[in-house]
Amino acid sequence: MTQVVSKAVGIDLGTTNSAVGVMDPGDTEIIIHRDEVSRARTTPSCVWRDPATGELVVGRKALNRIGGRPEPIRSIKRLMGSATTVDVSGQPMTPEEVSAAILAELKRQIEQNVAELATADTSWLVDRAIVTVPAYFDLPMIDATRKAGEMAGLEVLDLLHEPTAAACYHCWRTKTRDGTFLVYDLGGGTFDVSVVRATAGVYEVLGISGNNRLGGDDIDTAFARRLQDMLVEMGWALDLNPADDPGDRLRFNQLMLLAEGVKKGLSASSDFPLRDNGRIIDKLGNHVTIDAGFDRTDLEAVARPLIERTIPYCHEALERTKLKEKVDLADIDQVILAGGSTHMPLVREIVTAELCAGARCDEPVYEQVDTVVALGAAVRAAVTGGLDVYDSDRRVRVSFRGASATGATRTHIGGTVHALAPGVDLRDGRVRLITPDGDEDEADLHPSGAFAFTGVPLEPGVESQFGFEVLDADDDVIATVGRPVTHSDDAEIRLPRPSSLAISTKPVLLEVSRGGKTYRKVLVPELEELPTSVEYAFSHPGDTEAVIFPLYQRSKKIQVITVPVPPTTPRGTPIRFDLHVDKHSFITVRGSVGEHEFEAAVELPPEREMPTRDEVTRLDRRLDDVAAFLPAGDRQNFEIKRRMARQALEEALRARDRAGAVHEFEQLEELEVEAAKFRTVLEPPKEEFDQLVGDCVDLNSHLQRNAGELKQPYDAQEMSRSIEAQRDQGENAHRAGDQRAYGEAIRQLLGYQDHMVAVYRRAHPQPQKTDTERAVDALELCRRSAAKVRQLAEAAGRADLCAQVDEITQKINELSQRVGHDARGVLERTPGLLQRLSQLNNVLRQKPGGGSGGTTGDPVGGDGPGRPPAGGKVAEEW
Repeated sequence: MTQVVSKAVGIDLGTTNSAVGVMDPGDTEIIIHRDEVSRARTTPSCVWRDPATGELVVGRKALNRIGGRPEPIRSIKRLMGSATTVDVSGQPMTPEEVSAAILAELKRQIEQNVAELATADTSWLVDRAIVTVPAYFDLPMIDATRKAGEMAGLEVLDLLHEPTAAACYHCWRTKTRDGTFLVYDLGGGTFDVSVVRATAGVYEVLGISGNNRLGGDDIDTAFARRLQDMLVEMGWALDLNPADDPGDRLRFNQLMLLAEGVKKGLSASSDFPLRDNGRIIDKLGNHVTIDAGFDRTDLEAVARPLIERTIPYCHEALERTKLKEKVDLADIDQVILAGGSTHMPLVREIVTAELCAGARCDEPVYEQVDTVVALGAAVRAAVTGGLDVYDSDRRVRVSFRGASATGATRTHIGGTVHALAPGVDLRDGRVRLITPDGDEDEADLHPSGAFAFTGVPLEPGVESQFGFEVLDADDDVIATVGRPVTHSDDAEIRLPRPSSLAISTKPVLLEVSRGGKTYRKVLVPELEELPTSVEYAFSHPGDTEAVIFPLYQRSKKIQVITVPVPPTTPRGTPIRFDLHVDKHSFITVRGSVGEHEFEAAVELPPEREMPTRDEVTRLDRRLDDVAAFLPAGDRQNFEIKRRMARQALEEALRARDRAGAVHEFEQLEELEVEAAKFRTVLEPPKEEFDQLVGDCVDLNSHLQRNAGELKQPYDAQEMSRSIEAQRDQGENAHRAGDQRAYGEAIRQLLGYQDHMVAVYRRAHPQPQKTDTERAVDALELCRRSAAKVRQLAEAAGRADLCAQVDEITQKINELSQRVGHDARGVLERTPGLLQRLSQLNNVLRQKPGGGSGGTTGDPVGGDGPGRPPAGGKVAEEW
């Protein structure tokens, strides 16, 4: 028997360094790849193209090219999910392509390790992987990582959050199956914090926060600037402009490399001598010689503000955990460190003081932080990926699921048989199990290819080799494969149980228009398990050939859904769509515009421009405004995060770092969104209240000017006093956040408006019209009535009645398409809709204690919902 075995590997695709590992055949130990020369367990995430051969070089050889031309590419992870490209020796490459080159190199490396497992009848291949991603990645960044894995020739089984992977490895190493952990992951380019709970070996993410552009690279940059200032003071011509001068960019990259070396040296020792003999050439052509000594305090002075910036994110993750579960810092069993930047003693000192002091541990877990994520991914891959075994001719693949080690003396062995070659027919087939003792058992193949054997005996303490023959309906052997299963007393304790860990770490919001105003509705809530689907309905805004649905995660626009529609599509035509997010965070959208189905394009939005000073000033004012509503404790955390992000924004603006400035600006925008939740939001929005007051004032003035035409007595001065009284009540209620009083003012104003409209209509009877004209007017009356009733329902906080109005609005939209060919039919239907709207109007006009909330009249007046801003063409929500 000869066969080919595929075992899923675990890959940590890092900003600065990456690593890859796989569990051994018995799932008892983890094989981590080591460099053949340096014996390092990580590979620099650096890519360079040899201009002579065009060959891509990955890892340390590429890293050694820093400071030369052409420049290598580092920190590509920060650009994942963006529409930008990078120049690799004169050839543009997308972030996915650069990451694919790194992943392909890691695949090649681990293939060397698994090749050593080969025997005379078994060879090994690497074609499946679990790849880790920062927990705080946006959906496009996660999906870009999946694409990179596929481009590297890997089937990406899962995209595992890096902190969760670290928790998996900690539990595997310590044989822990239950506990609550806070994972602090400070890598080269990203910071993540997650609260993870393990229950009987099943993991659950309770809370997440982080920053996708905060890590060791930023410490290197800050220390490189300090080196630059020191050398300028010594007289070297190093007044650099990296943003605009390629030569200066090379010089600064060389300073970054030196700074990284000093950081690593001072992480291991209290002092470090820096000596460099002329590697850097200053702007006058002089070779810069450096002979300086640094102690740890020099590094800590630069690094402390960046490290302290991570702590508010930790408290934010804990606050989000409280919303999901009654868990706070006192319930944390261990604080687990991950990421190469946690080698710095200052990180461990701050984490111990800020987090461990309130948790159940005296100090954080500091164990193999460079590779803990890859090790955890390898553990996870062994359980979820199982073992794929091919027969020698690759005609059949048998996918065994579950671990290859168990603590039980009898076990369950199951899997799925897949036909790969043409002509292989598995219908009515069977699988024959052959034990090491020669005993046999058979199981039928399910139509899906699944099979299972239960109660299979194992020899205690050793590896048992089982054979499996795949038989067709004629009892002919199609393929023969084997699988080892090891009995180990601690296997059940060490290996986690299979479970889904794919979640949406940030809420997904859709921007829609209602009444001319834009709103963002939550489509996929935070920590929603993936895959997930959601259905939504909207109305066509009219006068456009494409309807735009912008998607956000928190305050950041991540993708844009574009739905093409015929230009003749009437405004108000129903639009429905189904949004699906798969377990890899890939978004697809299908739906219909009226009777026409569509499959929408989901694209990345254009890159944001550098924020202007005016934009920054306006954002500062808004932040001042929302800060006033925060409770004292939340305000302190808010101000710390705001100050740090604001300082980072200023540095990025000075350095003309567009990507960095945009990121920090979005961090501040996210702070604004989070803080705004503490402000009481009243419905309808204040702008609509102001518009209603203005409409009433204008209508009253018109009636006063034309009093001689009216058919009944009318006191304009008394109406003016009544309107002003309700304006004052509404203003005061809005400032106090009193929805009940605010809604009562709106009810009164709508009553006044209805009364004035009735007075006007009695004085100005409408001329005789055609059926079509009457049908158009009736529908417009219905629309205005629906808009007013919905305004009342919102003011009353009656979501149930809002939904009923939405159903009526949908029927109005459907009737509008029949006016041209069935005007009489429309006229027959509209009275019933108006009657129902009138009933809802009467329900909503009742005061809380009974009685009418205002002067009765037709439930109309003023303008109906406005259309979206002319440039936006955002779909109107029903």
